[in-house]
Amino acid sequence: MEPSKMISPIRRATEEEVKQIAETSDLTPASAVWVWDSDKAVIRSAVEVDPVHFAETSGKQRKALFFWSLMNMLRASGVPEIYFNIDAEGTENYQNILEKMGAQKTTSKPQYRYKLNL
Repeated sequence: MEPSKMISPIRRATEEEVKQIAETSDLTPASAVWVWDSDKAVIRSAVEVDPVHFAETSGKQRKALFFWSLMNMLRASGVPEIYFNIDAEGTENYQNILEKMGAQKTTSKPQYRYKLNL
């Protein structure tokens, strides 16, 4: 096969390429950016707290205290950040609690979450 027709390899992104996507990519110290031609993917090792199952009797204070306790346990274990999912609809009070605790949405609109076994 001619060299000009060969498929280019996937490679680590340059600093400049990382800067191009940094604003919209939630990059953390555990992130790596990989490039194939002009396509980029962020690969991140992350600690997830997902799902969280609350009892129907759990009120706002109990939910906040439970999440606060989990945060402190993980922080003491050296975990720098956690990721979690909550339903976009019907959880406005819970969202407000989490945001007051410092949580930040990493997406601007509802999304479906997938799992792919490798």
